Amino acid sequence: MSVIVSIIIPSYNYGFVIGETLENLLAQNFHEWEALVVDDGSLDNTEEVVAKFAARDSRIQYVRQANSGVSVARNRGFRMSKGQYIQFLDADDLLSADKLAIQVDFLERHPDVDIAYTDHLYFETDKPDIYYPDYEMNHNNWLPKIDARGFEAVNTLIYSNIAVVSSPVLRRAIVEKVNGFPELSNYTEDWEFWFNCAISGARYTFIGDDNARTLIRIHARNTSRNIQVMQAGELEFRKRIVEAVGKSSILTQDEKQKLLDRNNASTQKLYKYMMYHANLLSPGQMKLLSGLVDRKTFISYYFKSLNYKRKALFKKGR
Repeated sequence: MSVIVSIIIPSYNYGFVIGETLENLLAQNFHEWEALVVDDGSLDNTEEVVAKFAARDSRIQYVRQANSGVSVARNRGFRMSKGQYIQFLDADDLLSADKLAIQVDFLERHPDVDIAYTDHLYFETDKPDIYYPDYEMNHNNWLPKIDARGFEAVNTLIYSNIAVVSSPVLRRAIVEKVNGFPELSNYTEDWEFWFNCAISGARYTFIGDDNARTLIRIHARNTSRNIQVMQAGELEFRKRIVEAVGKSSILTQDEKQKLLDRNNASTQKLYKYMMYHANLLSPGQMKLLSGLVDRKTFISYYFKSLNYKRKALFKKGR
């Protein structure tokens, strides 16, 4: 049986770049793949663009759904797929020509690895030949590079995300085991998906080959996000971490406590940052922040924030 990689591409109003993404797939040096473009209710020319590619190459399929969010679209694409290996790909991302070939070869030779992930580079859509290791273009490579499962993998993912969604190639079985992407997650769906894989026992291995990379496009569509809403999404995710760690069957009690302590410290640090930088006179912001914690904690941080802002104002006026 031929090895098949199912490439799952959710798209919402990405008709202006998805043609380049599909051309990039046609240039892959690994040919045993299928691409499923799940149009999440686009209002642009996405269907028209993808239809032209589907007519050229039977490996490309198009399906449309009512706008339901990126996780729902990825999960639908996964259910339609038939590959042993899965490559999730955002509609505006690109893959180096040898990426799939290198990752499939590695997974074929290492049957105990569930998720093989690679490095990534960011580029501005109007400057495609200039690359950066980080989204902020500060030349800071944030990517944790591990070969681990169990406590070490979970511990890494409690601290931060481990990979952009288009970096790993996964075995089909691990996606099935965690029931795909969390559909109620808010801005943390990729991170939470990787965490769910880790808490389910997946082994992650980083492949340090410069010929296997994902190229992440930076443009106006993916920079206009509400930072506070994203941070609130992380806090909600951290509540789910507590539950998942508590139920885990792959961790010892000592490991669970260490992970819960680390998660609690990260939660407190983030909430403190949000409160200290919030507009305390904004009803909308206060409603958001008060809904993330219990009333006692909110009141405590509210007055701490008032004091912090008072001191900052005093220093500024000196």
